[in-house]
Amino acid sequence: MKKYYLLLIVIIMMLLLIGCDSFIPVIPNEEYDEVNTILAYIRVFPKEVEMTVNQSQKFEVKAYNSDDHRIAMDVSKVEWVAVYQCYSCDNVLRLSPVKNSLQTTFTPLKAGDYKVWANYQGKWAKAEIEVK
Repeated sequence: MKKYYLLLIVIIMMLLLIGCDSFIPVIPNEEYDEVNTILAYIRVFPKEVEMTVNQSQKFEVKAYNSDDHRIAMDVSKVEWVAVYQCYSCDNVLRLSPVKNSLQTTFTPLKAGDYKVWANYQGKWAKAEIEVK
């Protein structure tokens, strides 16, 4: 009887995992959509990075519509923010530029976990960085 309960639990877990949208990656279309230009979400590329102290990495933000097609962005509305795991720590990173650019360059000055955020028209996206 215990085997049947265990089997039932495993089947239910598999159905939940298969039915969940977060396990099915969305692959956006990189061609610009000229018709549907309504912003649905943004993404920062690369999304995850491992780095060393004083190594620089470029990040880029891209905007997409509800059909997962890329749309053009107004660079004057793009802002970049980077945070370190310790909010009270002094100057532990360099980020440039912080406004008006689809790309930014991030340089960590200390080992730890960082996040680089992009904001565009109220939508946020982040990249996670591990620095060793």
